[in-house]
Amino acid sequence: MSARSTAHPSASAPTAGSGPLRIVVVGAGAAGSLVVFHIARLVAAGSAGNSNTAGSGGNSNTAGSGGDRPSVDVTVVDPLDPVSGPAFGTADAAHLLNVPASGMSVVPGERFDFVTWCVDEGLTSPDDATYFFAPRNRWARYLRTRLDEARAAAGDRLRVTHVRSTATGISVDAFGVRVTTADGSAVVGDRLVLATGLPGVGDGWSPCDLSDQPRYVGDPWRPGALDEVLADDGDVLVIGTGLTMVDVAISLLRSGADRRVEAISRNGRLPRRHADRYLGEVVPDIATWGESLDETWAAVATHVARVERLLGNWRPGVDGVRYRVAELWGRLGHDERALFVRELAGRWGIHRHRMPSSSGVLVDEARAAARLVIRAGRITGVEPGPDGITIRTADDVRTHSWVVNCTGPQSDLRRLGNPVLDSLFRQRPGQDRRPRARPAHRRRAGARRRRAARTRSGRSARCAEVSCGRPPRSRRSGSRRATWRSPSSTTGVAEGLRHDTVIRRAGAQVALINTATPSQISAATFTTSIAT
Repeated sequence: MSARSTAHPSASAPTAGSGPLRIVVVGAGAAGSLVVFHIARLVAAGSAGNSNTAGSGGNSNTAGSGGDRPSVDVTVVDPLDPVSGPAFGTADAAHLLNVPASGMSVVPGERFDFVTWCVDEGLTSPDDATYFFAPRNRWARYLRTRLDEARAAAGDRLRVTHVRSTATGISVDAFGVRVTTADGSAVVGDRLVLATGLPGVGDGWSPCDLSDQPRYVGDPWRPGALDEVLADDGDVLVIGTGLTMVDVAISLLRSGADRRVEAISRNGRLPRRHADRYLGEVVPDIATWGESLDETWAAVATHVARVERLLGNWRPGVDGVRYRVAELWGRLGHDERALFVRELAGRWGIHRHRMPSSSGVLVDEARAAARLVIRAGRITGVEPGPDGITIRTADDVRTHSWVVNCTGPQSDLRRLGNPVLDSLFRQRPGQDRRPRARPAHRRRAGARRRRAARTRSGRSARCAEVSCGRPPRSRRSGSRRATWRSPSSTTGVAEGLRHDTVIRRAGAQVALINTATPSQISAATFTTSIAT
């Protein structure tokens, strides 16, 4: 992307048919870069929209039409470089992907593209590449490489401008979508994609505000946030025991032989480890799993237990359920979703979002040497001091040289203080109302469809699709059908896309893309957002 700090696109709207389709992407991290990558591929293929009509005041054009001017004009708004956000901007090679290389290809239909790239780069051997957990910064370089290649293939039909400023507001009018930036400028487009990535970390665990304390790190992924901590040899308390803690603890423990790290969370649960080899995924038939959270949770437990009895390992069962997460989530009403987030999400997360086996070995070694201590407890008091921070729990009081917040993303987007998201919320009537539960007649209709499916099949939830890690082929064995399942297929997109919403107002469209697994975004997602 060209680095242009002040040369913003014109804020005036062109007349119908006079200019290219204008797409504004807020965010240049992995999600935003994947958006531009897929747009470039669609433009290069001449299929980014046959007769793209932006509505009243918009443009009508064909993305692959060629000509002297570009057919698609993309403006990326972000002060940071491409793919340099919190997840993939880390410089520590010990921070690994928690998905094997075979699940991280960005090229639709080419599952092993990243695998091949890792071998070509000398990161791993061909024999180990499929189940290789690459450093996250290497995947960032891979995405940048594929992005550059896709832009080159699109040629003059695609123009990409990088506005190095922070988006502060969004408004929609008859001319399209207008994004204001921190320097007071405006970028206008026919389509807007909010590729903001995961929300920032939350600090609701603390009884008081620690943001101005020099020995408190509120966001470990902020560039340079851990530099002073790594340079010191004092003991560190990490708040949270999830995957972020694993990465931070590995970095801290490598910075000094005498370093001691303590991690605390309400339950003291660590993410489980990936298996040492690829075991496949067993994808269940969920037609008879019921409507309620209790029924769904029980069915998931039954499925995972059955897979463990069959294969000797629970992981293929959990990995198979992820292909059904979007549909299962859609069956739940608001109250049951809130209950899941409050009571069950943590238990599901430690099994679904696992640490690489090599990271697990480092954690086990550090715990065995008493250099890493995992605790369960609730923090009841915090007292900052000149040489550290004193933390009070129900069990004891301890003083630590440093405290690092690794509690994970803030769950309520309205509390982030993100001006661009706040401006979007203000434009949506009823934004503060709770989502309505699904009407009873729709729940009953869904139950009838599942009962009919159960009657037709006669196999209930015993039927499953099994991905067995072999070359694509199909075979039948008893009541189970084994088929090849590609993690980058559109079936797996729904879980990766936490928000995929199109808001239509005054002929403009806003696509919200907030992805936890950006590699699973498919071109089909953007065909809908761009070409409709």
